[in-house]
Amino acid sequence: MSAIDSSPSTPDEPDLQALLSDVLPLQNLLAPTETDYLLLDNAVDVLTKDCMKQRGFDYRPYPPRPKRNLLDLRTRYGLLTAADAATSGYRTTIPSGDPAEYLAAVDKIDREREAAGESYLTTLYGPNGDGGCRGDASMQIWGGPTGLMSVPGYEAIVDLSVQSRELILHEDDVMAADRAWSACMAERGYQFTTWVDAPAKFLVPNSSVTTAEIDQATADAQCRRLVGLERIMFDAETRVQNQLLQDSPFAQTFQSQVEAAVQRAKAYDPLD
Repeated sequence: MSAIDSSPSTPDEPDLQALLSDVLPLQNLLAPTETDYLLLDNAVDVLTKDCMKQRGFDYRPYPPRPKRNLLDLRTRYGLLTAADAATSGYRTTIPSGDPAEYLAAVDKIDREREAAGESYLTTLYGPNGDGGCRGDASMQIWGGPTGLMSVPGYEAIVDLSVQSRELILHEDDVMAADRAWSACMAERGYQFTTWVDAPAKFLVPNSSVTTAEIDQATADAQCRRLVGLERIMFDAETRVQNQLLQDSPFAQTFQSQVEAAVQRAKAYDPLD
């Protein structure tokens, strides 16, 4: 593959925003859609509440889970928009976790459950934390006591996502893009062999954003746009993941079991 031209051109932020809404093949396999996830969570909550009621306890579920992107391109490729770089350096490439409001609501419910006493907790979670009414409800919907992670093949599919992230770094088109990015950064006074190394000195524990970080991240974002780095990595990883899935003995069975769980959950859909 020929080297990628790093000469100036117009940054393509609209394409970057479109890329942020794209999902890798394993994302589609690893998790149901957001609509289906809410459906699945609701079904488990309905069954849990009925079970607890039969045993003389009230049950208040957690609030609806926030949207989660298991293979977030910001953290996976260090994806940077010009606006993010200019205001927060590389900080948007750090996994952020769930929103504070959601975590606070979950913590409040957890404290309420603990205050209800040992009998309540054992009834809800079982003596080992993976049973009780909650585990039984998960069994009925997912076929296992711990939700999606119970589905046979889950760990193997997660391992594929780790493999694909490493494999793309050795794909010809990605290596060419990385070299072009490095040359672009060198023109701006920054010496890096690969994009992977660029944020390291800034993203240390308890650090805050500095002018130096913003300057470098801004140059980084410009070079990524000029090279088309994230799009090239995404297309390469899509190709690699499709091949891994084709070769996997787990993928088809895993997907069919998730689809079966969704169908079971639909019986408890309040909108039906």
